[in-house]
Amino acid sequence: MANKLFSDFEPISKETWKEKVITDLKGADFDRKLVWKTENGMQIQPYFNPEDRPEVNTSLESLKNILPSSDKEGLNWLSLQNVVGETSEEANKNALFLLERGVEGLIFNVGNIKDFDLEVTLKGISIEMVSIGFENVTHPRTLVKDYVGYLHIHGVSLDKAKGFVNFDPISNWSTTGSLDAEGFQRLARLISYTSEMPDFKVLCINSLPFVNSGANHTQEMAFALNVLVEYISQLAKFDVTPENVLSNVLFQAAVAGDYFHEIAKFRALRLLAIEVAKLYDANFDEKSIVIVGNSSLWSKSLYDPNVNMLRNTTEAMSAVLGGVNAINIEAHNASYEKPTTQSQRVALNISHIMREEAYLGKVADPSSGSFYLDSLTEMLMDSGLKLFQTIEAEDGFIANFKAGNIQSLIGKTRDQKEKLISQRRSVYVGTNRYPNQNEEVNPDNVIIPHDQLADVELLHPQRATLQFEQLRLRTEKFVKDGGHRPKVFNALFGNLAMRKARSTFAMDFFGTAGFVSVEQFFNSADEAVEAAIATDGDIIVICSSDPEYAEHVEAFAKKFKSSDAKSKKLILAGHPGEKEADYLAAGVDGFVHVKTNAIQTLQQFQSDLEIV
Repeated sequence: MANKLFSDFEPISKETWKEKVITDLKGADFDRKLVWKTENGMQIQPYFNPEDRPEVNTSLESLKNILPSSDKEGLNWLSLQNVVGETSEEANKNALFLLERGVEGLIFNVGNIKDFDLEVTLKGISIEMVSIGFENVTHPRTLVKDYVGYLHIHGVSLDKAKGFVNFDPISNWSTTGSLDAEGFQRLARLISYTSEMPDFKVLCINSLPFVNSGANHTQEMAFALNVLVEYISQLAKFDVTPENVLSNVLFQAAVAGDYFHEIAKFRALRLLAIEVAKLYDANFDEKSIVIVGNSSLWSKSLYDPNVNMLRNTTEAMSAVLGGVNAINIEAHNASYEKPTTQSQRVALNISHIMREEAYLGKVADPSSGSFYLDSLTEMLMDSGLKLFQTIEAEDGFIANFKAGNIQSLIGKTRDQKEKLISQRRSVYVGTNRYPNQNEEVNPDNVIIPHDQLADVELLHPQRATLQFEQLRLRTEKFVKDGGHRPKVFNALFGNLAMRKARSTFAMDFFGTAGFVSVEQFFNSADEAVEAAIATDGDIIVICSSDPEYAEHVEAFAKKFKSSDAKSKKLILAGHPGEKEADYLAAGVDGFVHVKTNAIQTLQQFQSDLEIV
């Protein structure tokens, strides 16, 4: 029946479809209206079909055979979780709590556990059944030596141990400025020491510092692969073969909020890593690439943190559909406070729901066959490979980082991202749009990057919303110290739809800085200006339609500025267009609209109100 139905319709080429769309656009520019220009410098078309992929990409076709999968079903991934605890006893209690709720891998932050004791920390945990990870380790070889001893004492065969030590001297250097002179030699010893532990990785390549400092997908992939080549080169000085390096690598990749790009990124990263590995080892096992998808700091927010639960969900889905070996989705409040058992459980349940209710593990490669995702994967592979080759042609990652080239590339991307955030074109619900004016946050919870003494410019991992968080916290501190909360008075008159829309926009705009807004409707502009003069508001916002602005704003502004209220700020909600000079001359102090840089504008308002 279905075949007969479709046979009644003739196939439509992409060119025919585009011609029809251009007709419907009635003269509007197709590229400007419908083509999306991404942060990776790509142009994403509104429609993809087989014409976009005339040739079969054999690498993409082989993905379903090399992605992590179970014997009987499809995709298979481990659910990892960071263990919370400041003592070994507390860490053990939290680990057992997570295990009871289905976690498959535990990650211990050794540096944050006072007097770390393996015996106490791992008490009651069946090592053969769970992956064990260690991070923030000051002396990794000592830890691994103690861990091997623990395994021997408890009768666990070394080849049964699964997990990793997150030891990445290059990543640590990029954020602290400290490049351990003996780090590569220590890493070489670690690799040798764990030769009988094939599923326990001791070399992690972390892309999180790149992403959390503002890098895009292309940069994340390229730089991670540059770091891999750097390790192969540096470890060769200590007689570690490329094969031994590759067998010990675990990619700790970040997953942020761009849903489809993240799926394509993980697919592209795996394929590119395989290609790089094959340059060193012709017999490289394509299934041996291990990628862990970690929720990113960049995509989270301090304000309205429950939205982070939604972000965690889409990020976890992207990572799983992209074919990662494991996901580590941190609790939604982990970026600014110690996670609770409840928030940990919510984060862990995301994986359970994807597996047990959404059945994402029932298909070998759920993304396969999507013209859009396949095209996007190919585009990311091309751009990632080009940047990787550029860095390698200029002497590799370390040389480029010392020269500041890596930081410069990431900095330019971050600046563009922050520009879109400040203009509120990139929306972070609860922070730069739709703020909850009743929300109270501890000012000590904001992450502020600090420069450290170092020979190189450092990467500064942070939340993308940092600028807005600092803006609002500055107001909160001012109020806490005895100052009054700035009040915005919206004077609405004229066209019902436009006045309300612009008032809502203005309330949203000023609310992101912690200002409180009130609105009042008036039958005429004359009534509105009288009320504006009489109000105790610090900022007056005129809200109406463009035609009524042209008729009333200049008289409104002149009357307002000739009154006792003239010291207050008079703002127009909406773009003034060619009337800007006339409005300013009449006494309007400024404008707020969709093209306004919210950060700069609100900082100026705070300065005018002596909020420092």
